[in-house]
Amino acid sequence: MMSRLADGRVIAPTPEARRMVACAVLEAAHDHSMLSFNLPDTHLHTALAEDEATSNEVARRIEGSITKRLNLPVGFARVHAKPILDQDHLQNTFGYILRQRARHRLAWDPLCEASALPDLLGLRVVGRFMATHVRRLLPRVDRALLLECFGLEELEPMDGPLELIVPAALSAAGLLHLRGRSRAVRAARRAIIEVIGARLPSTQVARLLGVHRHSIARLRAHPAHAALVDAIRLQLGLRRLKRGEEPAGPFVDDPSHG
Repeated sequence: MMSRLADGRVIAPTPEARRMVACAVLEAAHDHSMLSFNLPDTHLHTALAEDEATSNEVARRIEGSITKRLNLPVGFARVHAKPILDQDHLQNTFGYILRQRARHRLAWDPLCEASALPDLLGLRVVGRFMATHVRRLLPRVDRALLLECFGLEELEPMDGPLELIVPAALSAAGLLHLRGRSRAVRAARRAIIEVIGARLPSTQVARLLGVHRHSIARLRAHPAHAALVDAIRLQLGLRRLKRGEEPAGPFVDDPSHG
């Protein structure tokens, strides 16, 4: 399926908006057999192993959630849906969707946050459910193919640098900030503490996380989310590989956005 706004404008022009789109897609499709998605700029591609009626309903929920989260001034045009005809068509469609950044020669979103690639490569925990459907229906998809779609030859986890751990954690958890007491925020804080380890004293960790130092001890009393810790370390490895890929001049994304 392909969704675009009624006037064809760019759907999510900032890093925050693209992360919000990804979370909207993953939340709406969580209970369905989603295989991939990607938002290059003006349109959103999604692929689901569902019948037409179910797929259209998921698309409707995705579009409604994006409209609300981004406070869009225009609505979506009627979704453009195509049936998958056979296994070759499914395989080709999967790769076509994930290669949109290269296809449209886009320099923004170098971390591919507005696509399924972070979820399928273990860089984000929100959409881990997709990997089960991909393994079941697309057995020829392997890590090498996903890395190729990302434009990478390899991806190794790292533990630093320290100044990038919070941005990496926000990407890994699908969060915009670490404020509040939600379960996702608490899990992200605990995972950050795990990645930092003994490299900083508790007072500095507390300052980094925006909490009281006594909160650090309370957080350490609970086990860290292993998949989230791994995702943060992979995000740090990704940032090393993608360093300097942002476009120059006025089109540079603010690095403070993660």
